[in-house]
Formats: sequence, structure tokens, C-alpha cells
Amino acid sequence: MGYNTIEFQVSEQGVARLTLNRPQVKNAMNGDMYDEARAVVAAVDADPAIRVLVLTGAGDAFCSGGDFQYQQSQRVRKHADRIAEASKLALWLRELDTLSKPVVGRINGPAYGGGVGLVAICDVVVCASDVRFCLSEVGLGLLPSMISPYVVRKIGVSNARSVFLNAAPFSAEEARSMRLVHEVVPSTELDAATARQAARFLRCAPSAVAATKRLVDFVDRHGHEENFQYTVDRVAEMWSSDEAEEGIRSFLEKRKPAWFVAEG
Repeated sequence: MGYNTIEFQVSEQGVARLTLNRPQVKNAMNGDMYDEARAVVAAVDADPAIRVLVLTGAGDAFCSGGDFQYQQSQRVRKHADRIAEASKLALWLRELDTLSKPVVGRINGPAYGGGVGLVAICDVVVCASDVRFCLSEVGLGLLPSMISPYVVRKIGVSNARSVFLNAAPFSAEEARSMRLVHEVVPSTELDAATARQAARFLRCAPSAVAATKRLVDFVDRHGHEENFQYTVDRVAEMWSSDEAEEGIRSFLEKRKPAWFVAEG
């Protein structure tokens, strides 16, 4: 299938790569990109052969945020149409965040505005050491609205205020200190580091990974009583699952489990 704003490939090992592909505008996001990328994410979620999704950008940038011409074009539209269009990014972020597969961010260049929101939803983030980040919205008279739930959750209120309110750029090392990214490497090592992170997921049981991702989200949003019941229920389900049977049996038999995929 051909795409206008993204690229999509899947390796033999089941590692998919979604590349934002508008390098002429630093991979700025527009309505077409939201539509194409959302369709890809839905396909990844439904395909059991895909085990990991890598998110990256084409050229020398990761994502410069929302395309200004696209945003300006919304001014003359009806309010209901603007709501529908704005919802596209909000829905894409939620679909990425709740994807049943791990998302590895390969941050190859600058991430501004909405690009930082994409970084925030990744489960693991590998970043080139020369990358710059910026929540630039307030400097342009805009708000970091749809990305804010994910960025605030990732870096905390104090850090969010320090970067949301002044539109000041910050470095890869500062992003790591805020826990926005997990690994910072020289740009020449970015591919190898991304492959190492993806390979770690290929050793793990797919359904258990998906359930654990939901588990983390649930326990983060609920109190003691709800978490008590939810976690007990998950263990009861786990004990009867085929994956748990295979995992324990493979350990006792000193062999790799059926889902194990060696690094390609």
C-alpha cells in the first residue's frame, strides 16, 4: 500500500517501523498523516505477527509538530469541523498509547510541539545525543492541548511547567533527566540501540506484554481497593493461560519458549 505522509515496513522478526515521512517540513503533522498513521496503528494492533512498533522520522528530524499551513487552514472552518479535525491527533495519541504492542521511539532529530507528545507515548525511547526538544506552543500563541495528558504523565507537573510555559528548547540529556527519554546515544549508534531495545520485547510473551501494558495503566489510575481486585483477577487469569503454561514448561525443560524470536 502506498502512503503520502508516512512509510511502513515490517521485518521478518515482526518488528514494524512507522516513519513520519514529510522531511521537507521536518515531518510536520497534518490531517493526512493522522489518517494514514492511525490506519497503520490499527493494522499493527490487529496483526499477531507484529510484535513491536518502532516510531521514527525521515531525514534529519523526528517531528516538528503540527504543520502551520494545515493549522491555519482550520481557521475558516466551522467549529464542529475544527473539533473533528483536532480529534484526529488526540485519537492517534490514544491509539498509540493503548496499542497492545510495545512502541519504541527512535528519535533521530528535533522533536517540537506535537512531536514531544509522540515521544511521550512511546514505551521506550532511544534518542540521538544531538537532538533538541521544545514545547514551542505558547511562543506561537498556541496550547499543547492534546499532547498534555501524555507529556505531564511522563515528566511530571514540575517539569511540565518548566518546559510548557516558556517554549525554551532543551537537550537530549535534559530530556533524559526528566524521564522523557530512556537512552541517549551518538547518532551513529542510534540504529543499533533501537534494535537492541526492540529485540528485548521479542523474548517476551506477546499476550503477557499486552496485559502488562494494560496493568501499568490501570494501577497508575486507581486506588488500593480497585488495584487489589484487578491484580488478583489478572493472576487468576494468568494461571490458566496457554502462555503461562508454555513459559513455565519451557523454563523447566531448559528451552526457549515458542514465542521467542532471536535478534535478526
